Amino acid sequence: GVEAKGSTSGMEHIDIPAHRYAVFTHSGHISDFAKTVYTIWNKALPDAGLNSAQAPDFERYDHRFDGRTGRGEVEIWIPIVS
Repeated sequence: GVEAKGSTSGMEHIDIPAHRYAVFTHSGHISDFAKTVYTIWNKALPDAGLNSAQAPDFERYDHRFDGRTGRGEVEIWIPIVS
């Protein structure tokens, strides 16, 4: 998701309900993002004893990520069972 500025033509709006999340950070180039996500789901969550909840997961791109270069940090928010 992105913050919509100006015209929102062609965009959809959804509300994500409050939930408990495990937040992970991908650092580096976006081309390695899939590796980070794989590691989260197959290593980090199981090793921490966390179970994902039936809720949307999402990515957060802020000032730490440079869309021009594809480098920086991106947060990955995974809903977890309390």
